[in-house]
Amino acid sequence: MNKLYFGYTTGTHGLKGELKCFSDFERKDLVLKNNQPVYIKDKVHYITSVRKHKNCYLICFDNLNDINLVEEFRNQQIYVLRSDLDLLENEFLFSDLIGFSIYNNLEMVGKIKEVRYNKYSVLLSVIGEKKFLVPYNDFFIKEVNIKEQKIIGDNLEGLML
Repeated sequence: MNKLYFGYTTGTHGLKGELKCFSDFERKDLVLKNNQPVYIKDKVHYITSVRKHKNCYLICFDNLNDINLVEEFRNQQIYVLRSDLDLLENEFLFSDLIGFSIYNNLEMVGKIKEVRYNKYSVLLSVIGEKKFLVPYNDFFIKEVNIKEQKIIGDNLEGLML
């Protein structure tokens, strides 16, 4: 069972059993939908309603529509199974890229050790002869080959200072 961290709940909202959920998961659209299974305290629960509210999501689980029924879910971490995400064959999560080799044209320049997020883009942390960051965009990343676990890049020499 390959569980992925999705986010966490902080408390309830109103009297109808909605929980405030915060998440920085990259593909929230695959999780925040009705009947999606999620795991809280290693027990499966199903999302029955979701709505965006300010900087969080308000989620109901298992048709529990009373604040008293959802108290146990306060301040809990939420996980999803990778198999429940229904990713297409050519889709991936950025966390899947960790360990991939990265090439500048035909020359291997290192391996992806970490994925970082900033306000504007996703950055791949590369460790090779030098440590450097590669923004994940069309200018630097030309191809991602999941089967061979490699990334073909271009214009990387300016980043390897």
